[in-house]
Amino acid sequence: MSKTDVGDWETVANYVATFPDDSPSGEGATDVAVLVGRDEDGRWYVRTTDDAGGGDDAPDTAFSSRSAAIRAAEWFADAADEGGGETAEVVLRRALEAERGAPSEGGEFCVWWASAIREDEGPRERYPSLAAAEAAVELANRELASSTPGSTLLCAFEVRRLEGGEWVEVSNE
Repeated sequence: MSKTDVGDWETVANYVATFPDDSPSGEGATDVAVLVGRDEDGRWYVRTTDDAGGGDDAPDTAFSSRSAAIRAAEWFADAADEGGGETAEVVLRRALEAERGAPSEGGEFCVWWASAIREDEGPRERYPSLAAAEAAVELANRELASSTPGSTLLCAFEVRRLEGGEWVEVSNE
């Protein structure tokens, strides 16, 4: 028997795992659940699961009691946590805020408000680098999505670059 034979799992701890990705900050993060479960022979196991596609990172150790498995799961979560006890969303927001930095009046990149109505479209904050503007756009779009959960929006923020006095779309090629 092994933990692949366990049918009922319960979450007893959580931690944040980070990984490199292609976001503006270059860092992704996910909340990882640490679970304990018992096989039909009475052995307890620990496993991890997350929404980012990560595999089970817990060892295949069998424990003789639920309390021993829970202690091991809590220890594992504490040792693996890369979020300092905060959620993945907080870790990602902090990384994006660091990449964004402060707006710059003369920056050649801007956060552009794009709307299907078009009458209120236009530049918002300006930034000196593409990376900073991309991070600012990601933060603005996250805020927009969280303020209108479940809605289909006809607007969003995007990055534009000042070229010849015109704000032009930035190609993602």
